[in-house]
Amino acid sequence: MLLLYIIFVLIGVGLGIITGLTPGFHVNNVALIILYIYSSFHINPLLLANLIVANMITHTFVDFIPSTFFGAPSEDTSLSVLPMHRLLLRGEGFKAIYISTYGSLLATIFALPLIPLFQIALVNMDLANSLYFYTPLLLSLIILGLLYLESRKNLKSVFFSLLVIAISGAFGYIALHFPLNHNYAVFSNGMSILFPIFTGLFGIPVLLLSQNTIVPEQKIIKPEIKGKHYFSSFVGTLSGSLVGFLPGVTSGVAAAISRIFIKEDDTENFLYALGSVNTANYIFNLAALFLILRPRSAAVNVIAQMLNISLWFNTKFPPSSFVLILLTVAIASLLSFFITIALGKGFAKGIGKIGRKYGLISRILIVILFAIIFIFTGIIGVVFGIIATLIGLLPPKFGVMRVHLMSVIIIPVLIAYL
Repeated sequence: MLLLYIIFVLIGVGLGIITGLTPGFHVNNVALIILYIYSSFHINPLLLANLIVANMITHTFVDFIPSTFFGAPSEDTSLSVLPMHRLLLRGEGFKAIYISTYGSLLATIFALPLIPLFQIALVNMDLANSLYFYTPLLLSLIILGLLYLESRKNLKSVFFSLLVIAISGAFGYIALHFPLNHNYAVFSNGMSILFPIFTGLFGIPVLLLSQNTIVPEQKIIKPEIKGKHYFSSFVGTLSGSLVGFLPGVTSGVAAAISRIFIKEDDTENFLYALGSVNTANYIFNLAALFLILRPRSAAVNVIAQMLNISLWFNTKFPPSSFVLILLTVAIASLLSFFITIALGKGFAKGIGKIGRKYGLISRILIVILFAIIFIFTGIIGVVFGIIATLIGLLPPKFGVMRVHLMSVIIIPVLIAYL
């Protein structure tokens, strides 16, 4: 059994590398495939669940490689330059990978001791019901918090942010309630319409803005890690843990929330928080399954369908399945750290040789993404992807944070609760 467990975890890590590096291929897709395998072949569900967990955690590490090296805008569109792209355009792409990866590893170290505290609060102190009751209020406070961050700039930014929130929210509500009858798709595998929506909002606009970018030679330099970086990572972990229990809130929102405690212009500090946010969010998605019996992501929902989940009542002794899952989190995090550093070094050496061909790669990726959208979500998916892309271009145009685009989910969830 131990050998099989190790094999399945390693397979999950391998799949995490693939999903992390492949545009349009997400952990949720892998989870759906695993669910099909489970229902067809009745393989040990605990082994399959830990495979999914290893896939999820590894993805949060490796995903920073394409996020850093692809889709970087040129400096003349500086308002749309993401933190990791700022370093890439300075020839420090590897540094961005190292920082975010180290932040992800720290998130695991910080998150594991926090889980028992959440168990005490949500289960022993019975705050889980209050969490459900106050979810609309918490979601509203998150939106207000994001607007507060924009108010640090000027009132015009607040106005444009409200406009993006309204448009994204209306689009999300329409898209999620749109009838998919008579839709033509090559493979009708039930892939969510959220796939073209998120790809259009966050992926394709970044690639479109990188057409004239020239990437300089990259320096392979490890950053100096200071005490403030550990604090930033802890802030990111806390932010990721809090949103991990809320519906419709992603790690991007948690990263924006962490900016309340981190200076806007401190790129490296923010990257430590960003790396921690992503991994912590997934860890606490898993914790939510055992503490409030509510999966907060599609991949965790698949785990819930395969395992007989029991609530963690006893403070000292969590369910054995949860203990094994947390062990997988630790193993996958450690392996992913070294794997991502090695892959990041290779990408950094290669990307610096591309130079003026960078825009061509972006155009090829756009074509690939729309092809994937058409294959799995059909004509309607392509239409939604195009509309989402146009909306996704608004934040860099207006000079506001992209995270407001998450209203595409937050607003429909708020409406459903109210």
